[in-house]
Amino acid sequence: MAFLALGSFLSGNNMKAVWQYFKDFHKEVIHPPMMYLLISLFIAILTAMNYLLLDIRFEKWMYQLKPIEWTYLAHFVLFGFIYFGIIYICYRYKTIPNLFKNKAFMVKSLIMLLILTLDVCFHYHTFLIRNLFEFQDRFFMYKVSNQITSLFIILLPLFFYYRKYEKDNTNFYGLNTSVKKIGQYMPLILIMIPLIGIASFEENIRDFYPQFSSKLEFMNWSVELRAIVFEFFYAFDFLTTEFLFRGFMVLGFVAFLGPRAVLPMVGLYVALHFGKPAGETIGSFFGGYILGVLTYQSKNIWGGIVVHIGIALLMELAAWMQNTFN
Repeated sequence: MAFLALGSFLSGNNMKAVWQYFKDFHKEVIHPPMMYLLISLFIAILTAMNYLLLDIRFEKWMYQLKPIEWTYLAHFVLFGFIYFGIIYICYRYKTIPNLFKNKAFMVKSLIMLLILTLDVCFHYHTFLIRNLFEFQDRFFMYKVSNQITSLFIILLPLFFYYRKYEKDNTNFYGLNTSVKKIGQYMPLILIMIPLIGIASFEENIRDFYPQFSSKLEFMNWSVELRAIVFEFFYAFDFLTTEFLFRGFMVLGFVAFLGPRAVLPMVGLYVALHFGKPAGETIGSFFGGYILGVLTYQSKNIWGGIVVHIGIALLMELAAWMQNTFN
């Protein structure tokens, strides 16, 4: 049975289903090439500024701002500049109406940007950890708790927003949908395996991954138990990431933007990676677009969740193997 299941994941039917989503997406509506080019150039310039020009490093600079409220404001302004910049480009190419005059769209967009900013910048749980845990246990808890906070910053607020304003939409931003077609996305993970293997040889990737470190002690737990607990919550964080970016930003804004909802999401998704290795940030542009299109066409985020978690854990494994055997 295991071989049959593997064979179904590797079958051409799954890849054809994924490819059909792309064909349908780019067939149903007009996608002006110059609009796509301008948006890509806009994102590329910001990415180049972050990594190449004058060593700006937006993330590093914003986190050094004092008082801490300036860090939140700087992230909110950066995210808003990217998001509304792409919205404006789409409007200028007449692919969406003038949504800047649409109060419902602006309010919902500002709520989304606020949640994204809080998720990126939130740090107040570290004060609680300092009071509850011994010094040698704190660093493990810092890393684990960073994955848990998204439950309270993303999932719960969006759940209450959904229940109050959009409960008639039974889809719940792609989360309340069938998981039967997850197998369609498995070829995407398989395609990434050799790319992850190659990336693991890059020095900046090895410096950043794996996120789990056996040097982080916690209450005399074995390294195996610490690894399992850490990777579980590390994987959980990608569920909330997919829910916010592909669920809320794409499916939640289809009523305003239609298929264009994918484009500002990609810009914000790239900005989310500005603090990570440059190669991963560039990859997030293509990965974000692919998962956005698949989500828009399928109205389902479970496939994206599986792909995202699978790639993340494979990156952890590849980096661990590099560090262990080299």
